[in-house]
Amino acid sequence: MTTVNWEREPGEKVEEFVAALLLLKYPHGNQPTPSKGDRGVDVRVEHPDGFDIYQVKRYSRPLTAGQVRRVEDSWNTFVAQTLPVLPVRSWTLVTPWEPTNPRLDWLAQLTAGHGIPTRWMGGRTLDGLAAGNPALVEYFFGDGGQRLARLMAEALQGGREVPPGAPAEDLLDAVIARQRSLATALNEVDPFYRYEVQIRSGRVREQAWDGDLHSPVPVAWVHYRQLDDDSYLLMRLLPRCAESLRLRPITTSMQLEVPVGSPEQQAVEDWLRYGAPFHDVPGTVTSVTGPPGLLRSPGPGRFSFMIPTGSGEDSPDLEIRLLTADGTVTHTLDLVDVQFSRGVDGPGRWLSGTDRSGVLRFQVWLNGPDRNRINMTLSSTVGKSPAGVLPAMQMLADLPATTGLVVAVRGGRPLTSLWRPDESEVRASPLPAMARWTVTFLQALLTVQGHTFHRVTIPDLDEVTPEQIGELIQLARLLRGEQVRTTWSQITMTRGDSGDPPPTDPEFGVLLTSPVQVNLAGRQILLDDYQRRVLYHHARPADPRALASAQPGDSIHLVPGSSAEATIAVVPVGDHPG
Repeated sequence: MTTVNWEREPGEKVEEFVAALLLLKYPHGNQPTPSKGDRGVDVRVEHPDGFDIYQVKRYSRPLTAGQVRRVEDSWNTFVAQTLPVLPVRSWTLVTPWEPTNPRLDWLAQLTAGHGIPTRWMGGRTLDGLAAGNPALVEYFFGDGGQRLARLMAEALQGGREVPPGAPAEDLLDAVIARQRSLATALNEVDPFYRYEVQIRSGRVREQAWDGDLHSPVPVAWVHYRQLDDDSYLLMRLLPRCAESLRLRPITTSMQLEVPVGSPEQQAVEDWLRYGAPFHDVPGTVTSVTGPPGLLRSPGPGRFSFMIPTGSGEDSPDLEIRLLTADGTVTHTLDLVDVQFSRGVDGPGRWLSGTDRSGVLRFQVWLNGPDRNRINMTLSSTVGKSPAGVLPAMQMLADLPATTGLVVAVRGGRPLTSLWRPDESEVRASPLPAMARWTVTFLQALLTVQGHTFHRVTIPDLDEVTPEQIGELIQLARLLRGEQVRTTWSQITMTRGDSGDPPPTDPEFGVLLTSPVQVNLAGRQILLDDYQRRVLYHHARPADPRALASAQPGDSIHLVPGSSAEATIAVVPVGDHPG
């Protein structure tokens, strides 16, 4: 095993190695990269009650007068620039040299009077940390490549041989042992990343391209390789600490190949200028650098660039506002799932977010050469709450009658200038007209929801007939207290078993009642507390003789008399006609 000879190694490498030791010991720690000076901080580790600060020095021998001055300068800088602005709970000087008692007394005197404990972490502690992390020692001071090859060979030979006719349990145990041996070897050799290796059934091209990036823990790299027609390899690299990607970067060089004037060219230019994501663009890998096990051979492929999860977590809460010509805000939508990115080449920025229902997605391209651009994309509403979707649809429906949109801090200042939609594009777009119709439909669903405890959601309109939609919208009007005037051609009713004789007038009024039921794509919702009433103002029997001789249970056919007018109403059960 490689050991650290602190006195022979270059001082800069020693400082980098010690900082890496600390960052791997405290995975949530970070190493600030300030624009001017380090403010007396090399590594800081956050805790609920404050930060532990570490100042790393390369000194492996007793301190010289110059080194003493540099430690004092670092401490004074920390006191002046960091202590007033950061809740600090401790400060530690870290050196490969193990301090003597006089030097410990000197440090105590230097750091006294500031209300925080100070310590000196010396060579014995660093030797212990290094011994517990041989992979990191190998990475900085040895030959990690040879060690990887050795460990991989050991792993591949580590699975137990299974004799013929072995029980299935033994076979499974042997497979698990071999798999764990391989994973252990990879994890032992790489100090900065942990490896997850899986063999899955299926084809890579049929999988969701970003599915394995979404994880409760950060993912640095995901690699797929088709092994045969029925299986593929999945390898994920998980950073061991917050600074893994800085301590051991993963870089890929590629050449993207897009036809001039194509949508792919526009997507790549938007990435360069604004940092906007792109998907499925052809190109060729020219090189990959990083941890062992990554794809290293160049070759063609298709490339996607996505924004890291949580890229908008530090931004203020945002909203989209729809404005009239005089600056009046007509609609406001909260933006959630916000993502930010910035251009690789230029001052451009890209912002993305959705309304709270997740059906209307906004993309904003900022600081472009001409003006800001906004794109709105509508996704499926099936199964969502009408109340959640309605605000987004109302904004879309009113877009043609307003001046434009701005992105703003929620309840605060605008983040962008006013974006004015192109009138010809708005007229040509089907979205506003579709949104106006959808608003009417959603309002009808909300009215129904107000009269039932059953959960009403938006159905798949492909499974709802126009007649059912019309009936739903009419029912909503009735539930709001309206009466609907209509006409009729004939009705069939059943003679009851009461002793009342049939009417003898040439024409008469008929009131029929029925339960109120909503059909939403095959889902029946019964409004138990209401009934539907239809008053046929002027009815007469199609055959007066049949009416006169009808017995209880017989069908009676009625047709319009002097008019075919009818009135439909929905009333609570128990209400009597006035």
